[in-house]
Amino acid sequence: MPNRRVWWRIALSILLALVSALPLPVPSRAATSTTADPRDFYGMVIRDPWYEFNTDPERYPLQVNWTFVDTMLAGVADVGARWIRFEFHAEYDQPQGSGWIDWAKYDPLVNQLAPKYGFRLLALLSSGILADVDPSYHFFHINDAPDASGRNAYTRAFVSRAKEIVDHADDAISAYEIINEPNANLILHQETAGATKAVDPVIYGQLMVDLYQTVKPAHPTVQLVLGGMLVEQEDPTGYLTWFQAVVQSPAVQSFRAQHGHNPWDAIAIHPYSLANFSAASVLAAVQQLHNLQQQYGDASPIWVTEVGMPADAPYWNDIKIMDPTPSELAQANFLRDVYTGLHQWPYVAHVFWFKYEDFGEGDQEAHWGLVHLRDSMLHYAREATPWPRKVAYFVYQSLANPSAVPTAPVPPPTNPGPDVRYFPETGHTVRGPFLQYWQQHGGLAQFGYPKTEVFFVAGRAVQYFERARFEYWPEFRGTPWEVQLGFLGRYALQGRVFPRQPAPDLNLPPDPNRRYFPETGQYVQGPFLKYWDAHGGLAIFGLPISGELQEMNPADGKVYTVQYFERARLEYHPEFAGTENEIELGLLGNQVLRTLSWYR
Repeated sequence: MPNRRVWWRIALSILLALVSALPLPVPSRAATSTTADPRDFYGMVIRDPWYEFNTDPERYPLQVNWTFVDTMLAGVADVGARWIRFEFHAEYDQPQGSGWIDWAKYDPLVNQLAPKYGFRLLALLSSGILADVDPSYHFFHINDAPDASGRNAYTRAFVSRAKEIVDHADDAISAYEIINEPNANLILHQETAGATKAVDPVIYGQLMVDLYQTVKPAHPTVQLVLGGMLVEQEDPTGYLTWFQAVVQSPAVQSFRAQHGHNPWDAIAIHPYSLANFSAASVLAAVQQLHNLQQQYGDASPIWVTEVGMPADAPYWNDIKIMDPTPSELAQANFLRDVYTGLHQWPYVAHVFWFKYEDFGEGDQEAHWGLVHLRDSMLHYAREATPWPRKVAYFVYQSLANPSAVPTAPVPPPTNPGPDVRYFPETGHTVRGPFLQYWQQHGGLAQFGYPKTEVFFVAGRAVQYFERARFEYWPEFRGTPWEVQLGFLGRYALQGRVFPRQPAPDLNLPPDPNRRYFPETGQYVQGPFLKYWDAHGGLAIFGLPISGELQEMNPADGKVYTVQYFERARLEYHPEFAGTENEIELGLLGNQVLRTLSWYR
């Protein structure tokens, strides 16, 4: 047969094509950049550990909920991001001064969890690093009139706190972004009642010079990133004007004259384009920034440290297969077009998606994430279990980490052992309880070949086969219900409901070839009933949810008599009458995997 990896690539391209009528090619990063690791291009904005303090007081009293953080990072690593972006926050428990950094809220992330998953860290140093319980540290003081040296009390305190953070991390953090959206800062806008939203570019230029001269001598490999400039809908070129003023500021000009480069290692942009979420406008904003850099001889790379688009996840259901919402498809298209477009430009070093998870924002939900977290509405659950993933998660993973997509073939295990079986026909492995169940309940004829590796849906391990989805239920370990089959039949009916049939007349003798199921009001009869009884009955197929129908089989285009059950579709093949193939199970696993609804 053709190489399974070729078939997988074909299948993957078909799925991506489902996201858009005009799928774009994915260019090779190696052809356009000197980045050694292709995944280095991909970043993700995560929930700051600071916010997880005491969210699980039973397991982590007066500590960060590190189970949440670990689970979140495992998901971010699986989707393929190499970089993660988080923010430092000072503590707000002192009435005077600039607060203090509680390192216990950050050190496990920086020194243990990030290395565990191979992440590189971008830390945001913004207004939060100076606690503002003391009014003298309100953020608007950054624009206080500077003295003759170009500094003021706030910028001096900011540089001192930044040095403290960098020295403490000791190069474990690769890069620092200096002030979030300094050209259009929300906190500055709020504190000044709308009078000011931009950090004075002259003051900001001096701040970058001071940080560079303070940090770089002791930490030459640490990268300092000019804070992500927001592309605003009402002022779409304002970020360019602000950046130009920073470049032209006296401190930056003096530094450049002495050192031959600007006092930053990269510049960041947040090209949200909130008007219409157009990928083309995102690319245009980045291109305009690059053009301006060239005018001033600034060769530093561009980092897109936030870009995103919200999307409503579908309502949860017990089938755990959910068709995409229109906004999900739009988000997936946007993500694909932004990443493939920016990927072609070597001067764009990293692109961070905002963000990994949906989150609460005031009394509203903000649906910017690639996943919704189980049990989370306006507040986070204590474990960061995705439920559901959105279609954009699949698209991001297909670009950044395609070998992790569950349908991607895997190499044979080196030492399989008796509880592991590899299927070269599809390039997938079945092991442990799933293999035992497969072997004991009909094997290939009953379930077909495996079509995915094991992955998790709502925290439960599942694996797709041609005709079924296996689900592992550890709470029933050691019982016949340890492995159960998913409700693929219910999904395949796509909401079709069939009227209940009248119950049989109890005054008449029962028909041994026909059985009524009062739970659903349907009959099963003849060859279908014989097959249902002989091949596992209720446990394997579930209850009947339709009568006998005439339907076209999508696999061969022929019309057959079929009947739907909760977990399967039985098909009558008259050409095989009298043989073991007279009744066959429909390829519902394959049918579901052709949609964008299974990877939840």
